[in-house]
Formats: sequence, structure tokens, C-alpha cells
Amino acid sequence: MRVRSRRHAVPGLLAALWAATALIATIGSASAAEPIRIATRFDRDAVLGSPTAVAVTLQIDPRRAKHPLNEVRLAYPRGLGVVSSGLGLASCTRPDSDFVKVLITAPRLGGCSPNAVMALGTARALVKLTTGGQEIPEFAAVTLLSGALERGRLGLVVYVDGQRPFGAKLAFEGEVRDLGPPYGGELTVRLPAIPGIEDLATVYVVDMQLTLGSHAIRYTERRGGRRVRYHPEGVLLPSRCPRRGFRFRVRVGFVDGGESTATSVTPCPPAVATPSFGR
Repeated sequence: MRVRSRRHAVPGLLAALWAATALIATIGSASAAEPIRIATRFDRDAVLGSPTAVAVTLQIDPRRAKHPLNEVRLAYPRGLGVVSSGLGLASCTRPDSDFVKVLITAPRLGGCSPNAVMALGTARALVKLTTGGQEIPEFAAVTLLSGALERGRLGLVVYVDGQRPFGAKLAFEGEVRDLGPPYGGELTVRLPAIPGIEDLATVYVVDMQLTLGSHAIRYTERRGGRRVRYHPEGVLLPSRCPRRGFRFRVRVGFVDGGESTATSVTPCPPAVATPSFGR
């Protein structure tokens, strides 16, 4: 049986402590009056100057959020290579009618190329029936795709694929905007009401998780006359850490015109990869 020396155990211990610190620090800060929280984190083995996946979790307290949301704006840190990453090599373009009717019937990804996928995740909503007030939880898969480039802004397309119990497929649009320091840009997604169900039910999103550069994303390209599947590089981290860590901010707009804000700070990963021993 191989026994690690104490010297070899130190780097692994440091990595574990860094991961634990990141988990604690990424719990979104929101005042007691705010109905939303955000948490962000990088891969456990993330290294400055290298690509990584970025996981974002948004929670909305249905007891405090009296109205459904209609917009989500996620501001990401300056120097984080979201647009310049290896994600979104293809563009997903959909007819405007998809975003007007929201509830669509379409094949997987709406017929768009898998090479347009930037993030994968999940969502949970409460569907409150108008008659009787019954609340039914709905679970869905969420896919974020790069859209067309218009007026210098990268468009976004979001597909929400309901899993159970209703199984509806929804399409939303958005874009990536530049933003001033300490942020570098902002991902905006608009979530209009679903036409045709206003008199039947109200949909409240209560939590959503998206991972930019998820390791489950697969692209295809031609190599030597063959189509090869590969995992695209994720979001590029800068070579230097921002002061006090990587700051994220989410602003959620509600249908009554109200707005809530929450922030999260993700600690800096190491400048070099932590050695792994005993493998």
C-alpha cells in the first residue's frame, strides 16, 4: 500500500481549503429585504490565465417575490473572457415569431447547431393555477446559445425544455452588453409572459442554474476528413486576479416594474495548477 508523505499531502490540503473557501464565499449577498440570491464558482482545478467553466446559481424566494420575473441581467467581472472564449462558434438565429409566442414546437435546440451552445443548466418554476390557487412545480433543462451579432452586440437565445409535469418548450432572447468597471459585460435575457395562459396560470421561476463552458457541451469539427466531437474551451480567466476576487452581480426585473439585485464574489484560483500526487 502506498503511503503519502506529509510533504506530498500539503498541496492537496491547500486545494481542498481553497475549494471550501470558494464555496463559502460564493453564497450571494442579499439583504433580508431582497428576494433573490446568487452564487458563482469556477472549476475546482481552475487556474489563472486558463479556461474554466463558470457555474451560476440564481435563487428567487417565492415568499418575497410577489410577481413573476421578466428579465435577468448577469454582470460578469472585467477580464473574464466570456465573448472571447471558445464557446458559441456557430450562431443560432430564430424567427422573431418564436420570441413573440414564447411557447414553441421545435426540434432539439430549435434546429440550431450544437456548436452554438454556450451554457447548460436547469430551472425550477412554480405554476400557480388561477382557479383554486394550486401550485405545481415544473422542472426544465435550460440551454444558452450564441445568437447573431447585431450592432456590435452578441445575441443570445435561451431554450427552456420542460421535463415534468407539463413538458413545454419555451424560447427567449437576449444579448451580451459591455459594462463599466468593475464589470466587463452583462448577459441579459428577457422572459415575457407566455401568451395564452394568462387567465389559466402564473409562472414563477424560483431557481435557475447555468454553467458557462459546461464539460457536458460537445462541439463537432472536421479533422482529416472526419467529423470529430470535442469539448470546447470554457471561459478564459485573466492572468491576474482582480482585487478582492471576481465580482458578479445579478439584477432581476419583475412584471410590476420592480427590481432586485444580488452580488457574489468568487475567490481567485491559484496562479499555477496544484500538483496531484499518488495518481
